[in-house]
Parts: sequence; structure tokens; C-alpha cells
Amino acid sequence: MGIYLRMKSNNKLKTILLAWSLVIFVLAGCQPKTVADRALNGNLLHQVWKQEVGGPLNHPPLRVGDVLIAAPIRSPLAGLDVETGKVLWQYDPGIRIWDRAYATDGQRVFVGLDGGKFAALDASTGKTIWETELGINVQVPPLAVSGVVYAATTFAGPGMIGDPNGKAKLFALSAEDGHVLWEFESDNYILQSPFRQGDTIYLAGSFSNPKVVDEGGHMRLYALDASDGSVKWKYESEDGFTKQVYATESAVAYIAYQDFTVGVDSSTGELLWRLDTGNWVPTLAGVGNTIYYGSANTVVHAVNADTGDVLWQFNIPEGTFNYLLGAPVQAGNELVFLTQLGEVMALDLSTGELRWRISTGIVGARMGLSISGGWLFIDQRAVAVFFGDVEFDAGRHAVVAETFAHLGGSPVEVGCADCACAEDGDARRRGKRVRAGDDAFVGG
Repeated sequence: MGIYLRMKSNNKLKTILLAWSLVIFVLAGCQPKTVADRALNGNLLHQVWKQEVGGPLNHPPLRVGDVLIAAPIRSPLAGLDVETGKVLWQYDPGIRIWDRAYATDGQRVFVGLDGGKFAALDASTGKTIWETELGINVQVPPLAVSGVVYAATTFAGPGMIGDPNGKAKLFALSAEDGHVLWEFESDNYILQSPFRQGDTIYLAGSFSNPKVVDEGGHMRLYALDASDGSVKWKYESEDGFTKQVYATESAVAYIAYQDFTVGVDSSTGELLWRLDTGNWVPTLAGVGNTIYYGSANTVVHAVNADTGDVLWQFNIPEGTFNYLLGAPVQAGNELVFLTQLGEVMALDLSTGELRWRISTGIVGARMGLSISGGWLFIDQRAVAVFFGDVEFDAGRHAVVAETFAHLGGSPVEVGCADCACAEDGDARRRGKRVRAGDDAFVGG
């Protein structure tokens, strides 16, 4: 499980470590879906298979047709059979795969590699289609849409020596062959995953400034023309490291280090609204003109992204620490999420009314769940667990429920349930400082 580690420091190096308190990756905002996310039947939802994947996952896997793509930490990228968990292929480029930096356009898988490399794979076979040298690392999910891959880069992150003076770029690449359509050089040293709305790309990240900020940090949001990367406007604040951006036709909403969701006018870049979340929020998800997120005080929120008006709130029952993990996921007319204590809950998307809830027995997951076509994924400490809501033929699926197969290497065991965990598997209590040089991550 990833927890956002809060640190106050005037030291630039610690600011860089803070910047990589990545709590990101709303699956729905990162790539087009190839399988409709219909509503789940909570009465039929049951475990179908398990699969050890050689290490914990920091990002929800992607379903592309009948293949499930997963990127364990410091391990090969794997393609699994959705129905059985069987390993169909592995991709090992001989260098580190950045385990959050992958997305799909429904046919190809795009993945960031160490040393500023970026590759496209055939999702059905795992074979390389093309590889290119960007020169700057891509460590967050790219955005693949309409034949273009938008890859945001960074000068600070896990496994890197941070450079607060670096100028991170956004690359627009051809999904077909990887050639650069255009590139935009920012004044930020880190850029978060971009979001496209109409003919505009929105992206944000942190930048260096000698001015001391007691709580938060310096962040900058850009609006770029999707055709050539030219700047339409930019917005600056002291909200700190940006976790997620979502845009409607009228507003750009984001969540950053400070416990506020913020709305900015999509045409002018002027502040529209600012809403106290009540507690730490890992990320947010957007559906239409509404953003959804859970705060660590166990409240799930639905907010109008254009106005900042609260539409409804739902208090997760039974347990002070039973808060929502990662981002909630839309499944039909329901909002589905995993809690810290291993419960899966579904709320009415419009009203916040509880529809159903089940206990999975999986406590202390590293991230939230993902859903695709009646299948639900949960990461159980280096074990991928899939749940289905259909009544399977007993003979065909008799051996599916308990399928285990190592993909190579030993699973990395994670420590306590309420920890920020380093990539080598040790655990640090939430709230403790991370030393300079620690290969630390915190994310959902």
C-alpha cells in the first residue's frame, strides 16, 4: 500500500523527495478503455484466480482485450490471460522499467524505461513495435489518445539523482512509429500525467523557487494547444506536488499536496474555486462534470468540477482507518472502491447511496482497485487477485480459483498496513521523514 508521506523542509533535495510522493494514476484518465466497465453484481462477485507477479505493483494493471498488463517493481512487464491468470508473455528490455509509466491505446502498450527510453509493445504478444530515445525519464503514466502518445518527463523520482533546475518536457509521439510530433519544454522539474479535453492538453508539476513555503510547495499548471504544444496559459500556486488533473469544458480541477481540491477556468487559467477536503487525499477521478475522491477521514466526496459545489458525501462506516484507497472507479451507474480494511463498496454515482459492499479479506493493499468488463483487480502484496461477477462453468474453471505461478524472482513482502514503503520492500511509518538518497516511493 502506498501512503502519501508529508514532509516539511526548506532543503531542495528533500523537496525533490517530497515531489515524488506520487499518489496518482487514475486508470480511467490514462488511456482509452477497450472493455466496457459495466456495473458489477455484488451478490455474484467472487475470487476467480490469484497470480504471484514477482513483486508489488505501484499502478493498476491495464486490460487490453483478453490480456492483462502488469508491471511489478524491478521485474519484467507481464501479460496475463484475463480469465485464468496464465502468463502469456514477458517483456524484459535489460534495463529498469518504470513501474508506473505505462498506458495503452487499446492495441499497443507504451512504457517508460530507464535512461530516457520509451517503447511501444504489441499488447497481445509483448513484442517491441518501436523504441525511441527521449533523453529524459518518463516515470508517470503517459496519455494515449487519437493516435498520439503524450509522455510527461521528470528530473526527480525513484532511482534518479534529482535536479531541481531541470526543465521537464512533454513529448507528443506518433503511436504508430514513435516519431516526435512536437515537444514542449516547461520550467518545471517534474511533470505529472497530462489530461486532454478538446483541443487542449493540461499538465502540472513542481518548480523550484527560493521562496520558502511552510505547507505545500511551488506548482505550475499549463494549458497547451494539442496540435503543436504552444502555451495557452499557465497558473501558479503554492499547493505543492500535483497528484492528478481532470478537465471539463469549463474548468480544470486538480488535487495537490495541500488538502484542497482546486478549480481553474479552462479558458483563462484564473482561479474559480478552492475546496477543503478535510484530510489527505491520494488522488481523484472524474466522470463528466463531477470529480470523485476519498479523504483519509473516511469520507467519499462528489464535487461539481465547474463550480466546486459538493454534490454528496458518504462516510465509510466501521473503522477510523477504513478510508478509500487510490481512486474510485466508475462501473456503469456506480462508483466502486476498495477500502483500507479490504472492503469493496459500490455507491450510486448520482446520490452517493450505498448499493452493496463485500469483504475481500485483503487488508493493507498497496493501491486501489481497477475494473474492466465484470472483472475486478486487487493487488495483495505482490499477488494479483481477480474477482468476477459471472457464474462460471464449474468444469472449465475448476482449477482457476487457486492458480499460483512465479514470474521470476521472489515476491517483495511489504510491511505494515499504514506505511509509506520503499521500493526494496522495507516500510516507514507514515509521517516520518525520508532521508536524502532513499529510493522512496509513496503512491496509490
